[in-house]
Amino acid sequence: MENQTPILSLTNLEVGYNSKSLLSAVNLNANKGELIALMGLNGTGKTTLFKTILKETPSLSGKVLFGDKELEINQLQSQISVVYTERISIYGFSVTDMIAMGRMPHTNRFGKLTAKDKEVIHTSIKSLKLEDIAETQIDNLSDGQFQKVMIARALAQETTILLLDEPTAFLDIKNKKMIHELLVDLSQNHNKTILVSTHDLSFCQSHCDKVWLAKEGKLSEKLGKEIKELDFD
Repeated sequence: MENQTPILSLTNLEVGYNSKSLLSAVNLNANKGELIALMGLNGTGKTTLFKTILKETPSLSGKVLFGDKELEINQLQSQISVVYTERISIYGFSVTDMIAMGRMPHTNRFGKLTAKDKEVIHTSIKSLKLEDIAETQIDNLSDGQFQKVMIARALAQETTILLLDEPTAFLDIKNKKMIHELLVDLSQNHNKTILVSTHDLSFCQSHCDKVWLAKEGKLSEKLGKEIKELDFD
């Protein structure tokens, strides 16, 4: 990767909650087009790190920089999108309606979808192979289908950075493979910077540029091909 200003920088960052530190002295950078796995045992602070980057949880100290700037929370939607593992309760919306919500940072103040918005929504539906359930009500979906819809919504947001918290947790082998291939394509061919929390060692070794490993209160960096099972002992 050529020299460039990192698209995301964690600078002397300490994350946790209720003054309890989970990760401290974090100094790591993510560059444009990198696919980075966030790995570690449960409870090591991975989800808290995501929420700190998104300003959902305040940092205990340090900074999160986008380029060379700290952003206000109302500026983040145009820069970064997120998919969490847990399923949210929402009713009265179709799959297409939910994916269209990803266009909110781009629509005018009346929320009217333009031809460009509709094209992006259609492309997102197609990318996740959701055509057959596009008009299905959200509350009628399986957990796996719902997860794919939330990934499609994140794609429709058209941000430069994607955060995904165990995005394949509810998916079968075929759909896991599809999501992994999609993430590789987005990073390599569309210059998306992707930070994905995962326990899939083979995916990291085969496809990820870097691994950020949360262990014993620290976040270290390895090349994806260098990560080993013993790193988690």
